[in-house]
Amino acid sequence: MTSLPNVRKPRVSNPVSPMRTGAATVIARPGGVIRQLPEGWGVVRQRISRTMLAGLALLTVAGVGIFQVLQTSNVASTGYEVRRLEGERTDLDAEIRLLEAQLASSANLEYLRKTASERLGMTPAANRLRISVDTPAPDVVPLPRRYVPVVEEQPAPERSWWDTFVDAIPGRR
Repeated sequence: MTSLPNVRKPRVSNPVSPMRTGAATVIARPGGVIRQLPEGWGVVRQRISRTMLAGLALLTVAGVGIFQVLQTSNVASTGYEVRRLEGERTDLDAEIRLLEAQLASSANLEYLRKTASERLGMTPAANRLRISVDTPAPDVVPLPRRYVPVVEEQPAPERSWWDTFVDAIPGRR
């Protein structure tokens, strides 16, 4: 390539021009001349108005307020449910105690004799019959299996060597 006399080559330091990126609103020319960009070119910056900021702040406060109201109402309804369940539990406990008292009173022999004679018209037996049985009574009263607790036998743990050693020491124990 040949160079022409008195003609300067422009130096390109950045292949991306400021106009494409929108980073500058003016163009600097060689020789120090500054030219303004046409209207609509360059970076377009809009300010957020104070009314918009106030509206956003009010919406944020309203959102937080609604969240707090929803949370408070949820807590209140849960509290009412807990109180209702506690009252139901108290009623059931009282009913259980009444049933236990009825059971205890029905196990009273005098009460049973009185009820049998008055309400049912029963009388004590006139003749008593005695039968002798040659089979001896069992040592343990037989019960249905559902009433007998099952006890699992566990093997005794093995003694460790140091327990054996300590037991072998004279004067110990």
